[in-house]
Amino acid sequence: MSKIVCIYSLERDHTTDFLQGVCDHICTTLSATQIGYDVDSDDDTLGEIYDAVKKADAVLFLGHGTSDSLFASGSDETELFGRENVNLLTNKRLFLLACNSAEFIKKYKLVNAVGFGKMPTSLDDARHWKTLHKTIIEGFSRSDIDIYNKALVNALCNSISVETIHDYSLFRERFKFQVSREIVKCLTQHKDKEHYRKIADVLFYLQKDMIIK
Repeated sequence: MSKIVCIYSLERDHTTDFLQGVCDHICTTLSATQIGYDVDSDDDTLGEIYDAVKKADAVLFLGHGTSDSLFASGSDETELFGRENVNLLTNKRLFLLACNSAEFIKKYKLVNAVGFGKMPTSLDDARHWKTLHKTIIEGFSRSDIDIYNKALVNALCNSISVETIHDYSLFRERFKFQVSREIVKCLTQHKDKEHYRKIADVLFYLQKDMIIK
């Protein structure tokens, strides 16, 4: 049986708290082991992560990223993976749920990998980016972000399975279908929200910007 690890913060992190359900689903459905970084721990949690990754066949990362790096925590800028150690991710099946992980995958020429574009999962993201493609998001409210995050979690939990983690083409099709369902729900159940059409647009970009290498 393949060894699967899920990297998800062990500390209380308000920027990724909403992903706890995804981590739980991964650990239960895929029999994965959760590992993560804790800024308050005296233990070498970075070393523990690297040791677990070395032994793993598949690595699922839930966190923050740029085109250059994946970060261990949202509360500081500790780099987990970057130019100096990206080789640890080679020859692994990778699922990198982080902003700009698609660019990270392309930059380091990783294969057997799923990556994503920008995902406005916080008000800070919406205010900082202002637009996503041609959609203006700087006016999003906390409620708008919550709708987006819930849709993201639902789509992921309904798409990640034993079958799809070993067949990313199948994952792509299921994820597109599940995101489409969430878009329909947004357009029919959240008409009371000022930005409901924009939330639907941003959900469309979620699957459009995803890459599989």
